[in-house]
Amino acid sequence: MIDGESVEKACSEVSEYTDEQMANEFDRFFRAQPAICDFIVELTHESGQKIQELSLFLSYMMFKTVEAAQSGSTAVVKPDDIETAYRETESWMARISQAEGAELQSQIAASLQQDTEPYLLQYVISELNEPMEDGVELDDEEKGEVFFVLKTVISSLRSEPKRRIIEIG
Repeated sequence: MIDGESVEKACSEVSEYTDEQMANEFDRFFRAQPAICDFIVELTHESGQKIQELSLFLSYMMFKTVEAAQSGSTAVVKPDDIETAYRETESWMARISQAEGAELQSQIAASLQQDTEPYLLQYVISELNEPMEDGVELDDEEKGEVFFVLKTVISSLRSEPKRRIIEIG
């Protein structure tokens, strides 16, 4: 599990970057994790530039945090890993969406407590609740979309992903 200290370390480091350093880091991220970047671009291409850019930036932050926690490089995520993580996230969202009101809040809280990467998810949630650089706030649908993308990315970046085989019969 990634700890809060690793999240803070990555945030602190990235906040010091110049525009040029940030551009170089994004290039490095795209080269290191092409399947993740392709997944994000494909999933968000109809969502508008701000959603796509935010999803890519937050995914970079997840990548950077995992690197910081593991003192170096992360394993290259393969398309199959992302597909598995995507299905897990869909299933999680389906379970959560069946709850309403106070039950919804308690289900989300309980689910986050059980998640293998609560600090990464807390970081994503806190970022989604902040206004964008231009001062615009995301609406709930946009927040949900970015959260879905990031939950999938986090699941696929885990060094030892949980694999479940579900038979439909």
